[in-house]
Amino acid sequence: MQKETGDLFRGILLAHLILFLHLLFIVGLGVVIIFFRGVSQYMLWIFLGITAALLASGFFCYRFIKTRGKQTLKDIAESAVFNNRSLEVRFLGGVASLKIGQPERSMAIENAAAESHDPRHQLEDPNTIQIRDLDRLANMLEKDIITRDEFVIAKKKLLKP
Repeated sequence: MQKETGDLFRGILLAHLILFLHLLFIVGLGVVIIFFRGVSQYMLWIFLGITAALLASGFFCYRFIKTRGKQTLKDIAESAVFNNRSLEVRFLGGVASLKIGQPERSMAIENAAAESHDPRHQLEDPNTIQIRDLDRLANMLEKDIITRDEFVIAKKKLLKP
């Protein structure tokens, strides 16, 4: 008897849940219809507003490039990083591109630091590199990969000014 009462109670709760979900669906459908009806009535104004915003942003970009763009591109071309190299900026996977410099001497910017060995292109502080190398040596000594004599010799090479 008690089991039948529990099953009946669960069945009633399930029926109420199904009715509640149907009610939520109907209300949501009504909100969507009202929203799209409002959007469709004002579609022309929405289109004109978006078009005006795009035209205004295009005008401001054009004005910026017209006034400061040439000087900015000249500063980029004269930068030490791009010295004797070409620069190419690609948009949308190469659909639109802008090339500055000498195309015959094209070289990746990543290789600039490796070729010039200029300390300005170094990403880490020399002391940080030295500490990291000493830490690696100490770990190798602790794991018995190198002997104490090898550790001392390598440490002297690292600490040599």
